[in-house]
Amino acid sequence: MLMGFVVLSWALFIAKAGGEGLLGKWPNEPVEFNEVTLLLEGLNGYQVFSEPRKKEIEPKAQLPRRPRSLWPKPASLNLNKVDSAQLEGLPRLGPVLAARICKFRESLGGYHSTDQLKEIWGLQPEVAEEVIPWFHAGDGVFRFLCADTASWSNLRAHPYIGTEGARAIERYRRYHPLDSINALRNAIPITDSLIRRWSPYLRICEPIVPSP
Repeated sequence: MLMGFVVLSWALFIAKAGGEGLLGKWPNEPVEFNEVTLLLEGLNGYQVFSEPRKKEIEPKAQLPRRPRSLWPKPASLNLNKVDSAQLEGLPRLGPVLAARICKFRESLGGYHSTDQLKEIWGLQPEVAEEVIPWFHAGDGVFRFLCADTASWSNLRAHPYIGTEGARAIERYRRYHPLDSINALRNAIPITDSLIRRWSPYLRICEPIVPSP
């Protein structure tokens, strides 16, 4: 092994510096290590391992985009009824986004506006602008929360209300009769934009009847 190492080092030095080697005159140009390896294997009988060259990775071919003429017609799909299989078959979406759209719809209790698709995680803004015109919200929200009677856990589970919102509503109900959704606007520390997000999903289920 020592002898092989010495011969290998000597041959590489000559190949790199230029000069006369065992096989005659070598050019004053860089020599590929693989060539030196073959020479040494033939001369000394030693097996020298060299690192194989890395193959260049060819870029993946992009699938052609579906022509716009084959895209769904404007407002032709009910966002609250279309299923994941239908969504997955649409251009610009795919299985991951289709599943997220359906999951968000279920947790909300329905979409009241097609613009809510902009809230889907992973749906790029430029893609959202392209796909939103295909949909309409139909009858809108299909599951409401009773702001006056719903449990804290049910309120908390709604994506727009969450823990802090559920706590604020429950605290207000504990000390005040809740006779309208607008009563929450000035009663608890929430912004106008937040109450606008809540309103489509909240209802008063047991209105207070004034005493005679």
